[in-house]
Amino acid sequence: METEISRIASWLQPQDILLDVDVRDRAQLFEQVATTIGGANGLDPAPIRRALERREQVGSTALGDRFAVPHACIAGITRPLTLYIRSRTGIVFDAPDGLPVDRILAIMAPTDGVKQDHLELLALVARLFSDGGFRSRIDAAADAAEAADVFHSGIDRLVAAGKSG
Repeated sequence: METEISRIASWLQPQDILLDVDVRDRAQLFEQVATTIGGANGLDPAPIRRALERREQVGSTALGDRFAVPHACIAGITRPLTLYIRSRTGIVFDAPDGLPVDRILAIMAPTDGVKQDHLELLALVARLFSDGGFRSRIDAAADAAEAADVFHSGIDRLVAAGKSG
């Protein structure tokens, strides 16, 4: 169990972090996600964007408190890929609390991956972003390196809590 939590929690560390990005709406956000993840991993961005759009049509991935976790499955990867974006302005995202979203953790999971791993990763994301201290620190991060450190310490706390709980 302990190594399972560590393995899944390790996927939470974003491969890329973009702060104060100018995106006006979900379409522009998904294009940014697709371009960034595709470019960093040698993948065609079009299927990434389409997968995110299809998932969002099922229901909003906004969780509230200005946070959304758009996620979808794509071919061509062997482990989940994550990208954190802090947008300069809020994006209308049909959030349950009605607030616009400016904190986004996009997750692309492998189409042939273990479904339970994807669900457990989403549960860890929800736990991480439900921590008010984590949200304050990530909001205050001055640059990508500082934001990466905030993620790292938040993930360490999740793993430690999983080991003791």
